[in-house]
Amino acid sequence: MKPLVVSHEVYQMFVLEKLQKHFSGGFLTLVNNDWPVITKLWVTDLSEITTMLKDTYGERGPAPRDPTSMLRSFLLLLLTNPTMSITKWVDQLYRVPLYAILSGFEPGDIPGVGTFYDFFNRSWGSEKKNVTHKIKSKNTRKRKPKKGKKGGKSPTATPGRVKRLVQLLVMFLWYALF
Repeated sequence: MKPLVVSHEVYQMFVLEKLQKHFSGGFLTLVNNDWPVITKLWVTDLSEITTMLKDTYGERGPAPRDPTSMLRSFLLLLLTNPTMSITKWVDQLYRVPLYAILSGFEPGDIPGVGTFYDFFNRSWGSEKKNVTHKIKSKNTRKRKPKKGKKGGKSPTATPGRVKRLVQLLVMFLWYALF
């Protein structure tokens, strides 16, 4: 099923309603460090993401999570704790209602870890996992020479060294004589 476009104004009304419901009773409070994050997400309109990703969703199946809310939740993760894993972030969304509300989710209705990874796959826009090929370092290309038999002569690490040395000496002697 294709996702429905949720406008930014609807998101703002949702946030106002839920913040008043959960934070006006005095049980939960907002601290000064919360306001910059709230302001950034309040101002940032991400509603076009849904129309951009609409083609990546199928016609059938259950109703998907709002792609805008998924992206907003990921941005909130990056703003609050960028080193946290997605698994821990989902746990954090369950524990901290403010993060769930700012993401655009009901505090008890949080997407799972797999839903986030599905969203990342849809938003990547490519079948390949990486854009560029893996670059091989010089160390991986050089190989150690194979060891010889026990008691035998070991092979040289740089073949042709003696030949180049002889050519250099011949050239030097040639110029020295003439």
